[in-house]
Amino acid sequence: MEIKRVYKVYFSATYTTKKVVDAIANELCDNVIDCDITSQSLTDTIEMDRGDVLVIGMPVYGGRIPASTLQSIMKLKGNNTPAIISCVYGNRDYDDALLELRNEMEARGFKIVSASAFIARHSIFTQIAKDRPNLDDMAQVSQFAIRSKSIIESLDDFNLLQQIDVKGNMPYKVFNQLPMYPSGNENCVKCGVCASKCPVGAISIDNPRATDEQKCLACGRCIIECAVGARDFSGEFFEARAVKFQDAFSAPKTNEMYYAEINNL
Repeated sequence: MEIKRVYKVYFSATYTTKKVVDAIANELCDNVIDCDITSQSLTDTIEMDRGDVLVIGMPVYGGRIPASTLQSIMKLKGNNTPAIISCVYGNRDYDDALLELRNEMEARGFKIVSASAFIARHSIFTQIAKDRPNLDDMAQVSQFAIRSKSIIESLDDFNLLQQIDVKGNMPYKVFNQLPMYPSGNENCVKCGVCASKCPVGAISIDNPRATDEQKCLACGRCIIECAVGARDFSGEFFEARAVKFQDAFSAPKTNEMYYAEINNL
């Protein structure tokens, strides 16, 4: 199939998932439609046509894809449309996230060509994988995209693709967020950027130093966006957990890539 258009869909609080998805999409085609669902959900259904490819990337939170993305995922409609799926995680584990993403896309008419799990800096414990994705990682992203493209261009009927086998378990891991939430300090100038950029509305424009712990994803978006460095994770629980996390997950992990087999008729 000739690739005529790529839909690039992603949730990327700290912009590392975006970096990976951008690199994949740009290897496939010059005609790329950007769908950033980090702070705003899709409102209209996107129905794919012949010649379209979906590239979708998600961060991993607690071994799952963000629940807030499901509303947007439900707006995507494929017709045996080839899809490339990726999860990006902070060097601990991606658990059931890639399997969950595969299943969600298959349920909406997409045929998974390839799947990947790439390493990036951890969103909470930022000393973990702090320089990733690095140049070698991005070279692997490029190779993954090129191989995925060759599979797509070799096929006219994507029903020939076998279901791609990725790591994960069902039922999925129950999302269990630890009691760690970023908050503002005395450096806060109440500019409101963190409130406007928060994907789940966990920060009030009237009191941006506080965080609604019932809503917060601990995604790190507010920390990245704060121009004066006024927001961060802190507290005794965080400090203790950081030491344990460093001991357990500091050893660099490798990226994982999967490719669908083609049925020979």
